[in-house]
Amino acid sequence: MSLLIDGLIVLLIGLGVYAEMRRGLFFALFDVFRLVAAIVVGFAAYSAFHRLFHSYTVGLIALGIASLTAVMVVPIVLRLLKADPAWGRTLVGRLGAGLIGIGIGFITVAAFLPVIGRSGRGREAVPRSTLAQPFIDAAPALYYVADVFNLDFPVLSTRAIRFEYEGKDGEPALVERVNYSRLNGSTCIECGARVHFDGYFNRIGASISPRFTCPDCGRRSDGCQTFEGFHRMYGLCPGEVAQALGPIDCGVWPNDRALYPRGVCPVCGKSIHR
Repeated sequence: MSLLIDGLIVLLIGLGVYAEMRRGLFFALFDVFRLVAAIVVGFAAYSAFHRLFHSYTVGLIALGIASLTAVMVVPIVLRLLKADPAWGRTLVGRLGAGLIGIGIGFITVAAFLPVIGRSGRGREAVPRSTLAQPFIDAAPALYYVADVFNLDFPVLSTRAIRFEYEGKDGEPALVERVNYSRLNGSTCIECGARVHFDGYFNRIGASISPRFTCPDCGRRSDGCQTFEGFHRMYGLCPGEVAQALGPIDCGVWPNDRALYPRGVCPVCGKSIHR
């Protein structure tokens, strides 16, 4: 299966190079323009419709329609103008177009790998793929960028919807994106200290998880072992969940010492006594 992943990567990049070299540098440059335009217009449409209807589904439909429109309009305009300068079809021009094709191929691979690596046999095959490894290693960078711009955008994730399922294999689904960087300094449920956001790390397949560490007691988690993080991820107080389930621990970054949250929750003011 990993060889199939390698073959798919070679195929996608190869198709990008072939398509752009065949069309020439002039059209390759406009492909870059329409790709950027599709992203900008798509995100603008998503933001507008998401805020208007408070629905991720409506926002994603708007994104798809706006992006597709932007992608289709540019070739139509060029065809109407009959623009096809000779310099774009010279040897140097085609070589330059090939380099752009490599970049477009890389973007295509980066878009598909997370989908393949988060479902079915792809979870095991993608990490074993030699060619996929650089893309996996670079993936956390996108999460930092999303945090910096605080993008209100759903992500394809296997993150548990309910705490009791945390750390268990789940099917990928679109979930609300959490800006974990902003949870730096949240309150540890064990000792009450301010935890440190360590960053985003690759886990199983193409899955990426945030990690927090308490500087005092050493407790680690994906944010669920902090009062603020638990509220943000699951919409509940960790004390309430512990009362229903018993002592809790992180299913993603286990500490091997489940416990009841201690002290008063700084978010809702509730406390648990044991």
